[in-house]
Amino acid sequence: MSGSGGGGSDDDKGNWRPVASVPKAGGGDGGGTAGANPCLFTELAVLSSPNSQVVGNLPVDSILNVVLEETPLRVVATHHGAIAGSITSARLADIIECIRGGQVYEARVTHINGGIVRVEIYPA
Repeated sequence: MSGSGGGGSDDDKGNWRPVASVPKAGGGDGGGTAGANPCLFTELAVLSSPNSQVVGNLPVDSILNVVLEETPLRVVATHHGAIAGSITSARLADIIECIRGGQVYEARVTHINGGIVRVEIYPA
């Protein structure tokens, strides 16, 4: 009998969200779970060029939308339609590919210190 967990966690406010439990696609000897979605991951990131007019009004734990802009190609975090900043992440290419494939992401603000804004990106 094999067991598999429900894959989730409660944040500080008791809200459930997916956990980074799906490995990046590729590699292995075929022993993985069939149908696993490689877009179900969480990622810690920093907002590049944060918009002080938007970020200045955001408390920690604010939820931002993660949006792909094609021209110029970039992933941005928005709050009520206003760009808070661009996403800087080691998995930026994965995020872009997954958004193009239909995955929706949100970003929770985890830290604000002057012009440094850290977020946690996760599937919505």
